[in-house]
Amino acid sequence: MTMMKVLKNKKGITLVELLVGLLLLSIIVAAAGSTIAPMLKVYSKANEIAEWNTLLDNLANQMVSDLSEMTVPIEDQPGAGPWSDNITFTAGWRTITYTVDANGMLLKSINSAAPHLVLPADFYKRKSVGFSIREEVPERAYMLTVSITPPAGETGETISRDYAIRPLVLNQD
Repeated sequence: MTMMKVLKNKKGITLVELLVGLLLLSIIVAAAGSTIAPMLKVYSKANEIAEWNTLLDNLANQMVSDLSEMTVPIEDQPGAGPWSDNITFTAGWRTITYTVDANGMLLKSINSAAPHLVLPADFYKRKSVGFSIREEVPERAYMLTVSITPPAGETGETISRDYAIRPLVLNQD
């Protein structure tokens, strides 16, 4: 009689119930995946822009700090004029040169010493740096524009930011 009880016991799931459960689970996973995929793209793009902004700020802060210590007006600086990939200026007892190399990395040299990277090479992440400086308000301030662009032959956005600089030489009014 115990054998008959075992055969009549119908606890468990059937193959049809298992297939229906798997079908419902696959529909839920597909719906979640279609929602998460666009969010990951947006997150990735926002993260990339945040990294570019950090790069811009770090590069520009270094340059703004040095340029604000200028003790000779721009007109009296070597190579004065519209700079793009090279700037040399006097800041106190130092002569500082900023140069963008062939790889788009910003190099800094003090008193004609060997140039060094302003930021580590891996921080650039295959982006190129550019800058320019111009007189914004005559005898009052300069505008430094720092930009990051994709390498040659690649598509992508160029991000740039302007920074106002009022050097020490102008604060002697």
